[in-house]
Amino acid sequence: MSFDAKEFRNALGCFATGITVITSRAADNEALGVTVNSFSSVSLDPPLVLFSLAHVGGHCSEFRAAGKFAVNVLTPEQRHLSDRFSITREHRFDGVDFEIGENGCPVFSDSLAVFECETFAIHDGGDHAVFVCRVTHVRMGQDEKALLFHKGQYHDM
Repeated sequence: MSFDAKEFRNALGCFATGITVITSRAADNEALGVTVNSFSSVSLDPPLVLFSLAHVGGHCSEFRAAGKFAVNVLTPEQRHLSDRFSITREHRFDGVDFEIGENGCPVFSDSLAVFECETFAIHDGGDHAVFVCRVTHVRMGQDEKALLFHKGQYHDM
């Protein structure tokens, strides 16, 4: 390789991405949530999306076992949720306003959009697991602006 890991990460940061919080439920019914910007559409028929989680940290094994998820697309007003769910801490949902979606996963009602889904396939992608998910329910919020991440900083569109 003609580049190092830091240069690779900085180059990836040139691609602006939306910010999501992926939520689920652990086997013991504990609410799970993690900030993810590696979210993308895959297919309209069947309706598929994908996201990736690091094998280490981020509850990857619990998400693998859960099989059901909610992808909460954040607005600029929800930046605090991105910050909260991007760090390792217990009780991430303490004091956070959410409801339970149709598939049993936590949903943030003020999100720009929410995709409730179930596992379609999981692929190994180096130090990450790539979750391909079949969307079972979609809802859109009233906000028009998305929270974006570009070159290590938040922006809104």
